[in-house]
Amino acid sequence: MSTLSRVSPRGIAGLAVVGSLSAGLAACGGGHHLAEYPFSSRTLAVVYIAPPSPELLTSYYDLTSSQNPLEAVVRAGADVAREREGRRANARLDSAADRIDIPAVLAQRTLQRASRYLGTRPSTDENQADYLMEVRMERFGINAKADEAAYLFTFAEAVLIDRRTGREIWNVNIHGRDRLTPYVESDSRIPGSVITAGTLGSVSVADFQGALNQLMDYSSNLITDELRAALRDVRNK
Repeated sequence: MSTLSRVSPRGIAGLAVVGSLSAGLAACGGGHHLAEYPFSSRTLAVVYIAPPSPELLTSYYDLTSSQNPLEAVVRAGADVAREREGRRANARLDSAADRIDIPAVLAQRTLQRASRYLGTRPSTDENQADYLMEVRMERFGINAKADEAAYLFTFAEAVLIDRRTGREIWNVNIHGRDRLTPYVESDSRIPGSVITAGTLGSVSVADFQGALNQLMDYSSNLITDELRAALRDVRNK
């Protein structure tokens, strides 16, 4: 487990966020071919396919699910506030993403760890490396749909390839999320979205930048941890 230790105390951490990280990992297909290749003293390059812009996911509350008319009005107002803060936060998130070379950061972090586990030499030349790890970031951003908290999330696929033949040696799908706002157990009359909206409003561009950096590091670790586990299985046989 990890926390958003790099985020400004005036923003996220200032509200006593305890970062909650979770990840779902699923190896693809029918196994891998790691045992068939020599990696020692060979070279590896990491290629990140540029991800799309960060997303902000929000939703309005379904008023039909509330039986108390007064409660319905309160919840409706809370969700309008959340949507308004969400739009403003989205602009700040875009600004934060513009300050980070996401493909370069992910490639550098993934290359160092993957090379360490494989025994390869890191290379920045994808046209000359013996092996390529291609990482496709499919989606990433903020999920603020839930009343109790907002989350940073990422979905990605990593594929290790023999560059000369194009053969796929190993692959993995990952998804990860990191809680951005405090978790609130609200009663029926004080919807958590009020707290979520207020928290999003306090997050600065610098806060978002730190959070994205944390998530990129986490995404890289998810991929390389799966690679390490697969290599351990091969080498222990």
